[in-house]
Amino acid sequence: MNGVIDKLIKVFKGMRSELESVGWFPGDAESTKWWGGAESPDEVVITAILVQQTRWDVVHTVLNRLRQMGLNGLESVANTEPGYLAGVIKGVNYRFTKAVRLVRLARNITMIGGLETLRHKPSVREFLLGQEGVGKETADSIMLFALNMLSMPISQYTRRVLGRALGIKLSEGYEEWKGFLEGLLPRDLYVYKLVHASIVTIGKKYCLPSNPLCSKCPLREACLYAKGRELPSIQQRRD
Repeated sequence: MNGVIDKLIKVFKGMRSELESVGWFPGDAESTKWWGGAESPDEVVITAILVQQTRWDVVHTVLNRLRQMGLNGLESVANTEPGYLAGVIKGVNYRFTKAVRLVRLARNITMIGGLETLRHKPSVREFLLGQEGVGKETADSIMLFALNMLSMPISQYTRRVLGRALGIKLSEGYEEWKGFLEGLLPRDLYVYKLVHASIVTIGKKYCLPSNPLCSKCPLREACLYAKGRELPSIQQRRD
């Protein structure tokens, strides 16, 4: 299995133009620009909430608006009324709900001293999961891309792309997928970001739910699904 993962990572390292085409910008391991060109950890957090059930192109437009109005930082958001913020983020799905949640999140993070203080808390993930509107994928995305912590987000694309590439059945839950993938990957921040960004990119462009574009996929030479092969599920491997 580790050999297959090594092949996947090698392919991912050659996908820079593919990643950039859908809004991932690889660079220094600690750069926030990986996350849609975000210019600060605060912008990662803000857009991690806004992008839920919303297209990235819409979020980018809204983020530029927030930048122009000086509302692209958690402290400024914390000092904003939710009703006003809802008007600023017009275009984002569920904007009124997200405005309330984003202001609360910004205030809670600001109250403890900001993201840098949060990063050094012993229970970062628990803190984030305790915030309204922050689910597991959002929490892990904030940890990885805003706080530069080794916590792998698991998305629908993770399950589909790796399920096919590694021949793993898709019945496992979030935490099992997370533990499985983190157990395979080297403990390297650049690799974590690269793997997540590449999987999302491939899932969006090639590894479609039905009629996947295997012949055009960058993983076609390393993917067991593309080769017409299957392997046992994670649980079967352990038994």
